[in-house]
Amino acid sequence: MTDGRREYLEQAAATFDRLHGPIAARVIHDDSGDPDYAAWLYSAFPGWTIVSTGARSGFAGAYRSAWSWLRANCRTDWVFSTEDDFTFERDVDLAAMASVMLLRPMAQMALLRQPWNRVEQVAGGIVEQHPDDYTDRTDGTHQWLQHRRFYTTNPHLTRLRFIKTHEWPEGPESEGRFGVELFAAEPMTTCGFWGRRGSGPWVRHIGEHRAGTVY
Repeated sequence: MTDGRREYLEQAAATFDRLHGPIAARVIHDDSGDPDYAAWLYSAFPGWTIVSTGARSGFAGAYRSAWSWLRANCRTDWVFSTEDDFTFERDVDLAAMASVMLLRPMAQMALLRQPWNRVEQVAGGIVEQHPDDYTDRTDGTHQWLQHRRFYTTNPHLTRLRFIKTHEWPEGPESEGRFGVELFAAEPMTTCGFWGRRGSGPWVRHIGEHRAGTVY
């Protein structure tokens, strides 16, 4: 997902080789509304599918557009989603993440980023803000933290089926509202952070501001 910030996307793309797994297709959803930026994407990312909204639609609009495109065009069971201002700090085994989710009612498995805002920094991290809300889980091989606090658009793996059966909301604060409505409607659904408690960030947020407007 990008909204025209080439300087961030170039840094992020330099770390895409840390994503490992049977990746069948690579797609960039462009909400920049800038024909020159779209032309650069086609040139810089040969072999990728470039999907442009044609005009800025904001954060909520961009995700509604992206999910609509995936419903109509995606032919894989899994979707890994990231934004243009995240770099990958470690190797990520996407197949292992999918194997954990396969038998569990999980909406997503996300990768933890560094503490970003002041509250997170004071607490020591996202998980450290509300440590009791995260449950340590393992399948004997892999470890993750399970929770029902929020749904995040930070880098994460989800099922295509989840995207097909859920609608991203319109309007402001869409990310927060989506999570609240999801957990209210589905008491068994959970989300996860990949890796054991205290193992540190897997991705780094490099943008000054989050992509898009109208959350």
